[in-house]
Amino acid sequence: MDRKGYVMGGLSFLLVVPAILLVAVFMDMAHVGGESADTILKSDTTLYAAKDIEEDIPVQGLEVLREEAEGVVKTGAPVVNSRQAVETALQKRMDLKAEEYYNSTGLRVNCTIINVNTASDPFEVEVNSTICVEKDNVKHRETVNQNISIKDADSRIPDPLPFIKCKSHGGVTNNTGRILYGSSLAKYLNARNVSNATAYENATAPLFIKKCPYDPYDYHGTSQNYIALKNCLENGYFHESSDGACFLCRLEGKSTCYHYGFETFIKPAPSLDGTLTFAPCSSDHVIYNDTDPDGSGTYRGKAIEYYFDGVNHFKLFLDNGHRSKYGLPTFSD
Repeated sequence: MDRKGYVMGGLSFLLVVPAILLVAVFMDMAHVGGESADTILKSDTTLYAAKDIEEDIPVQGLEVLREEAEGVVKTGAPVVNSRQAVETALQKRMDLKAEEYYNSTGLRVNCTIINVNTASDPFEVEVNSTICVEKDNVKHRETVNQNISIKDADSRIPDPLPFIKCKSHGGVTNNTGRILYGSSLAKYLNARNVSNATAYENATAPLFIKKCPYDPYDYHGTSQNYIALKNCLENGYFHESSDGACFLCRLEGKSTCYHYGFETFIKPAPSLDGTLTFAPCSSDHVIYNDTDPDGSGTYRGKAIEYYFDGVNHFKLFLDNGHRSKYGLPTFSD
């Protein structure tokens, strides 16, 4: 080979080397890009799973609240430490959800219910939790604060308190979607030496917790012919109350607690005789305030007739505090 051939061979080699390097770089970039795409896919999968778990907590939580309340309705037995009971039951449900995820996708999911408590809105229950989802080397973790609403009719959360309070006095029935006391409430009041307990023979109350839409509350009394009050009673609404017990404390059989709670009216049966003037106040937290054995926690209210059908008198018995709250005329002793 002459000198010219050596020169041409060297030039060819120099031209081939950059091409080889470019191919190697492209191959490495393709490998790195593939790894990056795989990491993004795994990240998206973990985020989706975490979001799914987060959305499922209120759904499962509402089921747990309903089950706890329905258990009280069936047995009349209060729930011991309702917050812990709800937390434990909800944790079991979320553990099952995590197991389902692992079996179907290989994702390692952990949802830890930190605590359950009354929310600032008494018609909600607060749940705090941590959610952790892992897929190979990708991990997503977040702390979640959520409120479970019990204020709508669709939630169908029964009020457990009457079933606890009246269990030893004949119990109550609820086959009409309302609580029918029969003689049990009057017996309960008589057992505590509360005056004029017979006013609550055959009284009724709402079964399911529903937040009253008449807000501000004074519209109950200022509406024409008390029509808002009448509709409220017929629909069985509940109202925010700093004196009434929250839902979780109601599960434990408490009529009052230090949390911000709610109250509802217990309706005396309509009467042919409209002369009874005083009887126990018709707010449920007053009726059921048995913290004092002598019955002094249940104070009296004065009759206010909100409807007359030409035969029967429909009345509530309310003290001045509740009258002012609901826009009704007050009275002098």
